[in-house]
Formats: sequence, structure tokens, C-alpha cells
Amino acid sequence: MVIVLLGIMLPGIMMYFIQGVKDSVDSQRRTTAIFLAEGLMEEIRSKRWDEVAVINATCSNASVIGTDAEARIGYDDIDDFNGINNTPPSDSQGAAMLNYAGFQQQVTVSYVNPAALDTAVGGPTCYKRILVTITDTGSAETISLVSLMTGY
Repeated sequence: MVIVLLGIMLPGIMMYFIQGVKDSVDSQRRTTAIFLAEGLMEEIRSKRWDEVAVINATCSNASVIGTDAEARIGYDDIDDFNGINNTPPSDSQGAAMLNYAGFQQQVTVSYVNPAALDTAVGGPTCYKRILVTITDTGSAETISLVSLMTGY
């Protein structure tokens, strides 16, 4: 009788256990995406604000957003990272991180309106907005980090 009862109850109990194991993989991949986003944001924020050494009071002499014909290893200011779109993500040397093949990294750097820091503008201002997005290509879940840096 006990064997029959266990035979009936065990599949139901195992279903919850199996679902728990599947859900733990999702949180592990989410944690990996957060780790990748934080690492890239820290790398970007460690660079100087602009290529121009002396910025005037209104920042009107700041450089145009984009790379200055450098390879990734030579990125020296935050706007050099604009337009990064790598699958798999690449490290600070520009080498593909093959252990993270299921992820994509993207970066957008833009000048923003000082009165509305979410509004991108074309010309130089004293504020740059950095958006780092890591996408889990298997689940299409994205993790985004935003940071603002100023030329003051």
C-alpha cells in the first residue's frame, strides 16, 4: 500500500523540484548579465569625460560622440564606447569573451539636455548619458544600466 501511495505522490513532488531547478538557471543567467553590465559600466566610467583636454564653461568645445579611430584597447574617453554591439561580449582588450557566448553587449553614449537628463540632444552639452545593455540571447531578457557623467 505504501509503495502505491508513493508511486502516486512522487511524480507530483518531483515536478516542483524539477521546476525549481529550471528557475535557478534563469536567476544564474540574470546574475551573469548583471555582472557583465556592471563590469562594462565600470570600465567606461574609469575613462575621462572627453578627448579634449580643456573643456570650456558651456562644454561647447567637447568632441563629437564616437570613437577616435582607436581600437577597443585604446579607448580613452567615454564616448569612444558609443555603438558597441558585440555577441559574445568583448573584454577591455577587445577580445571576445567566449565563456559568455549566450550574451550580447550594447552601449549608447549621448549628450543629454541638462533640464531633462533622459532627452538626448545632438550637440555638445556638459552631460553625457551612458546606457549599457546586456541581452541574454537565449531568453531575450535584457539588463540595462544608465549612468550620467558631467564635464564639470
